[in-house]
Amino acid sequence: MRRLFVFTAAALLALIGPSGALHAADKGDDDTPAAKKTHGLLTQKVTCDYKDTPLKEVVDDLKEQVKGLHVRIDSKGGVSANQTITYSGKDVTVTDALDAMFKKNGLGYVVVSKKGDPYDGILQIKQGKERGRPLDDK
Repeated sequence: MRRLFVFTAAALLALIGPSGALHAADKGDDDTPAAKKTHGLLTQKVTCDYKDTPLKEVVDDLKEQVKGLHVRIDSKGGVSANQTITYSGKDVTVTDALDAMFKKNGLGYVVVSKKGDPYDGILQIKQGKERGRPLDDK
C-alpha cells in the first residue's frame, strides 16, 4: 500500500510540477502543429536579468535566446510594449520565466492554436492570468 502511495504521489508531482500548479500548457491534445511547436519552445531554458526593462526589449531578448519563438504583444487589449519588467532567473524554462515575470504585472500569455489563423502558433502576451492557454479552455 505504501508503494502505491509513493508512486501516486510521484506521478502527481510530475504532473503538477515544482510550482504546485498544473500548467495549462501541459494539456495540448487539440493543438495545431504550429502551437505544439511553440509549446515545445516554451520548455527551453533561458537566462534573464531584467531591471525596469521595457516589455518589448524582454520579448526581443527571449526571441534571441529561443530561435523560432514568435511573440505578439496585445496592444489593442491594453498591454503596453513600454511596460517595465524586473526579473532575474538563470537556466529557467521560458514558461517559468514568463510565469514569474507576468504574475506580478497582471499579464498572461497564450499560444494561439487555431488552424487558418494568421497568428496560429504565436505566443500572445495579454492582460490576464492565462498561462499558455485561454482560461476557458479546460
